[in-house]
Amino acid sequence: MADTLYDEEMLDELIDACIKHLRNQPNDDEKLFYMGNAFFLKKQFDKATFCYVKAVNKNPKNPVYFTHLGHAYRELGDRDQAIASYESVLALNPRFADAHFNIGLVFFDFKAYDKALTSFTNALSINQKYAAARYYIGRIYEEQGLTAKALKEYKQIVENNIAEKLAKSSVTIDFGAVFTDLGLLDQAEAEYKRLLRIHPNYADLHYHLGIILRKKGADDEAMEEFKHAIKLNPHYMEARRKYWESAQ
Repeated sequence: MADTLYDEEMLDELIDACIKHLRNQPNDDEKLFYMGNAFFLKKQFDKATFCYVKAVNKNPKNPVYFTHLGHAYRELGDRDQAIASYESVLALNPRFADAHFNIGLVFFDFKAYDKALTSFTNALSINQKYAAARYYIGRIYEEQGLTAKALKEYKQIVENNIAEKLAKSSVTIDFGAVFTDLGLLDQAEAEYKRLLRIHPNYADLHYHLGIILRKKGADDEAMEEFKHAIKLNPHYMEARRKYWESAQ
């Protein structure tokens, strides 16, 4: 589902921009991570894995890198490496509920239900309202023929009124932010304008577009975007500050 949110050409453009950047700054783990995400969304999981491994090697203290590396290994069907990656997250933070959940998903995929149940239960012990973990616990009970216990879990999800996405992997890219970070202001501007056509009442998008326009020297246009952001969110103090800075 997430893949359809991204234009293939935009993913290629981001990859090319990251490659050019990394020629001059090969130790930039963040850009390696961005590039890995782009390859992931293109379903080129071997290339995504390569990028994530390099990012992890540059910065082994970032649990997000290990999480995405686990997602890539999981898509490649490498259960052991996926679990090892998620366990690296837990080595950095034992109470990272998502890591327990992701380990549970790997075991669930391979029908190792007892181990999966342990991992999902660990996630739920950290976050009692972790709907996805509770959902998969219910699924396991169903597989084991424990219908009453499964229904109890499903009922609890409804009572908690949690609408969590149950996707097996979560990899996204904020193209506007990445292009801005890489100094590609025209691409960043185009992306924020595209998003505003879809979400015209999203104050943050107007704010970020204003930042881009101001960097490009279009102060009047930037002021209009900051004004839109303030109109949508009168308490948006940072937008107010940028508006007055542009007005001076």
